[in-house]
Order: sequence, then C-alpha cells, then structure tokens
Amino acid sequence: MFPFEYYLPTKVIFGEGTIERLGEISSSFGKKAMLVTYDEEFVKSVGFYDKAIKSLKAENIEVISFFGVKSNPAVKHIREGIEIAKAEKPDVLIALGGGSVIDTVKAMALGVFSDGDIWDIAIGKVEATEAMPIVAVVTIPATSSEMNLVSVISNDEIKRKEGFGSPLMFPKVSILDPELTYSIPVLQTAISAADVVSHLMEGYINHNDPWAPMQDRFAQGMIKNVMECMDRLLKDPKDAQARATIMWVSTFAWNGFYVSGLGAFDSPIHMVGHSFSAFYDVPHGSAMSVSIPAVMKFHLQDRIEKYSVFAKEVFGIEGEVGEKTAKAGIDAIVDWFKKIGVPTSFKEANMPENELDAMADDVLVTAKNWGIETYDKKMVLSILKLCL
Repeated sequence: MFPFEYYLPTKVIFGEGTIERLGEISSSFGKKAMLVTYDEEFVKSVGFYDKAIKSLKAENIEVISFFGVKSNPAVKHIREGIEIAKAEKPDVLIALGGGSVIDTVKAMALGVFSDGDIWDIAIGKVEATEAMPIVAVVTIPATSSEMNLVSVISNDEIKRKEGFGSPLMFPKVSILDPELTYSIPVLQTAISAADVVSHLMEGYINHNDPWAPMQDRFAQGMIKNVMECMDRLLKDPKDAQARATIMWVSTFAWNGFYVSGLGAFDSPIHMVGHSFSAFYDVPHGSAMSVSIPAVMKFHLQDRIEKYSVFAKEVFGIEGEVGEKTAKAGIDAIVDWFKKIGVPTSFKEANMPENELDAMADDVLVTAKNWGIETYDKKMVLSILKLCL
C-alpha cells in the first residue's frame, strides 16, 4: 500500500422518494436556486423535473431553470449558464441529471466567481479560488460525479474534452433516489453500466502495486455487481433492487475510494476514450466500451497474470494463469458489452476511421495534461487500430 490522503466531504441521501427532500436541503443555502438539467421537453416528460420543482416550491424557493445539457457538456453552454448565474445571483446550484449535468454545474460553480473563461480554468491557465454550493440529484448513475471533485467538459470548436479537478467542486449534498432511474431506457442504462465498469477497470488493470488484495477484490466484486444488475434489468427495467444497487456501485466506482493506496497509475482507457467523445460526441460509456478491449489487447503480454485473474474471478473462466486464460478474459468482457448492447469498435459506435492520426495527437495532449508519460504516438496509434 502506498501512502495516500482521502477526503470525501459530500453528504449522501439515498433511497426511494428522497427527491422530496430537495427543497428542505436547498433551503439551507438560501431561497433562490438555479436548477440545471437536460432538454426541457425530455425532463418534463419523464417526471423528475416536476418532482424537483414541487419540492423546491414547497419551501418557497425561487427557481431559475437552465435547460439544454448534452451527454458531453459543451463549454459554450456552460458559459451561458455562468452568465445567467452571475446576473440572477442564486444561492445554490442544483444539478438534476447524470454526470454531464453535474459536471456542467461544477464548472458553473467555479465560473461564477472568476473573471476568466471557464475553459482557461479547465486547462489550468486560471486558478479557481471560490465556488457556489452544489446540490446534485442523480437521475443517471454512471460517473461518480455526485461524489467526487472532477468535472469533464468539451470544447467542440477545437475538438477537445478536458477533465479537471478541484476540492471546491465537491457537491455539498447528493440525493440518490433510485426511483428516478426507473424511466431510463435499457440501452441508456447499458451505456451507463459500461461507464461504471470503465472506472472500476481503470485503476484495477493499470496499477503497479504487486499485492493489492483489498483494491483488486473490491474492483472485481463491483464489476460483478454491475453485470448482475444488468442481467436483472434486461429482464425487468424497473427492478428496484438492481436500480438501487447499480446507483450505489456507480457512486463508489470513481470517488477515489478503491484506488486509495495503489499509488500513481496511468489511465489509458479514459485517455483514449475521451478523444472519441471529443471528436464524434460519442456518449462517454460507449467510448469506454470501445477503448477497454483495445487497451487490454495492447497490454496483453505484460499483464497476462492480471488478466488471467480477472478472467477467473469476474467471469469464472477455468484454466491456468497464462495467455489463453488472459485472452479469454478479454473476449468475455467484449461478449458482455455485446450482450448489453453497447459498441466495442469504431464501426459499432458509428465512428469514422479516417482521423486516427489527428486523434492520436489529441490523445497525447490528454496524456501530457494528466502527467502520463508512458505512451508515444506509435503506441497510441496501435491502440486506436485495435479499436477498429
């Protein structure tokens, strides 16, 4: 175990019907809230927007609604939200949605108190020193954004997706109401499940600690939990136990808990997958289901033992530790992605194959920003070709 510090100040309120407490929680910050969410017609059709407004109105909270968040949050839209917040001066920002909405609100929370552009904050040119309080209401569990300090936003003009972190961006309170997820289509749930698995895989297959039984078994067990939940949801999309379980697994997949003690590790799954979303606006989970098998295939020879254990522990594959078992583990996760209906290749994700060179350059920019020095352009191109 390597030394670490772990800080997680977000209060979580979990359970069916907990969205009814949104007004009570928000009122502790003041009587004016800015609620940020997806397309207006969509959120009103599925019902969770009305539930949120009802709870806020019951506490006599004035609500400014800001609609239009996409699956990959656009910096242009975030700038619009910041200007509205600066003019309206709400006491609290409420994120009603999944990771894209929460990430949008996190960026807005910093931008309200900055004279600089939010993109400059994201790329580290401007330092944020203050942020508005955030309350998150999760409707699509996938990213752990409700319980971490990271925001990921996209700049469509330059085809860049940037992840950045600050303790100022921890939500003050996150409401996890599984009932809000019952209306999510199975395909969207599957994309989110792939996203959750990508977070669990990232630290698990890429760390270099020779003996990390607590972290490895946590990741293995949580991946199995996601898969079992998807088995149930494919049969019954409103399975209450499966919806609740996958929501809680999602929250702990990437909030810093299981990777604590592993030391520094590369994040090639996200390093590569971020470029897919930046170039082609692919949903994050779909980008991850394409990048995971490719990264695993690229590193097969130097991670045979790790992949063999993964195959045996997660998929119950029998056999000796060796290349055959390791390959079977890769094949098994590809088969699982296909089973739940998410892409595993450029073709399946409807991504063109003619920009690999430019994409490789973009991946290397991300690698540099994240302090990853392990990969050169030839290696990245090899991974991208394994995605085809």
